Amino acid sequence: MGIFYSPLSPFWALMLTAPAALALLHALRSVRKAQLEQPTVFSAWCASIILLALIWRMRVPVLPDLHLHLSGVALFSLMFGRHLAICGISIAVALYTFEYEGSWSNLGANILLLAVIPCWLSDLLLKKTQQYLPHHMFVYLFGNGFFGALLVNASVGGSTMALRSLLFPDAALPADAIAYMLLLAWGEAFLVGFLVTIFAVYRPAWLLTFDDNLYLRGK
Repeated sequence: MGIFYSPLSPFWALMLTAPAALALLHALRSVRKAQLEQPTVFSAWCASIILLALIWRMRVPVLPDLHLHLSGVALFSLMFGRHLAICGISIAVALYTFEYEGSWSNLGANILLLAVIPCWLSDLLLKKTQQYLPHHMFVYLFGNGFFGALLVNASVGGSTMALRSLLFPDAALPADAIAYMLLLAWGEAFLVGFLVTIFAVYRPAWLLTFDDNLYLRGK
């Protein structure tokens, strides 16, 4: 989702850009270079950035600046981990803003909505499942790949609608917008769960949050 075409006021643009810039800087400093040096990982990361911008363009308009579409951020976060995901999704946000003539004053807000919040939530869910649930492959696939993706995708839509209502109170949301957003998040969760399962079996190098020693060794 995101808020790409209705320019924010200078005050809100600054207030939202500051935490987004701090979170992005922290992610850049925390990225481990060795992760990108693994075979095919850097290529998959770059391809995922381009695919994100294309997926966001396949949308259903609800209001002039509110569109329903697949988010892709839950899968991106599971594939590359929090820090690489924040960096990659932020690049995708900038690419989308440039390619489709979005408002650059909204860049910080969209990085928060599409990169920082969902990636932090995905990372939190991953750590909590590892802490409190059995270290089993199916716990990862269903707990993070399906239910975690559902919560992350719903958080993207919910936070976008909440922020939009705060910044543009005169543009009321349609009564069924939240219901359709949740329905789309549910459908995307099935897709993410399916892709995470495929990657865990055939392309484990692309799934940096899946730890073989934790989920497979000794099972």
